[in-house]
Amino acid sequence: MKRYYAVLIVFYTIFLLYMMFYGCGRHPEFGFLQLNPFQSIKYFLNYYNIFSEKFMVNIIGNILVFIPYGWLGILDKRLNNLPLLFFLFISWISMIELAQLYTARGTADIDDVFLNTFGMLIGYFALQVAKWFNLANIRLELSNYSEVNPYSYNR
Repeated sequence: MKRYYAVLIVFYTIFLLYMMFYGCGRHPEFGFLQLNPFQSIKYFLNYYNIFSEKFMVNIIGNILVFIPYGWLGILDKRLNNLPLLFFLFISWISMIELAQLYTARGTADIDDVFLNTFGMLIGYFALQVAKWFNLANIRLELSNYSEVNPYSYNR
């Protein structure tokens, strides 16, 4: 499980970065900074149906695509510590938002940071629930990878 997640999260991150800077018809025009909390979220709630494509992409999409980052504790036990994961994620996503501003490839929007972080938190708590209920034997799976080198034979 750990090996697959490690490979998939790298490719997933590359794909997301591509989409954030080049996908969805993004062309360098001008950078825009939006620092008013919940302004974009209110806009989409007030002017779009929650089942509209724009609402789904801008609100729901910004949450859903970051859920896998809540599972980073699979790769490193230190990232099972929510305050550390939260701090690192906020730092990382804020740098990406600022890069969008400076490259003029999107809007640096504080609401995106909130929504992306909410997605990561959903993933984190989903992993904790999976461990709590031991869904798909996940506790055994995670403990095997963290305590035993699967490539060595020790008896």
